[in-house]
Amino acid sequence: MTAIIDQAIREMEKKYRWQRVAEQIEQTRREDPQAWADYLAESELVQGPRPRSTRIAPEWEGLITFPEERDEGDPGRDLAR
Repeated sequence: MTAIIDQAIREMEKKYRWQRVAEQIEQTRREDPQAWADYLAESELVQGPRPRSTRIAPEWEGLITFPEERDEGDPGRDLAR
């Protein structure tokens, strides 16, 4: 029983820590645009340019239209069918 409680506490602490990090990132982005721009520029130097899309493999680019990218009258391709 103690192991289950310890695991639950660790998970809660982990969740809280990442929630706080996300809040601090959003606060920096919102309140200090220059610091945010500096962070993005440094991140690109270290990690290289961001891919055009992180959602799909590059060879699928342009073949799939995601719901948020569709025009009102365009049903797009639904690969689930």
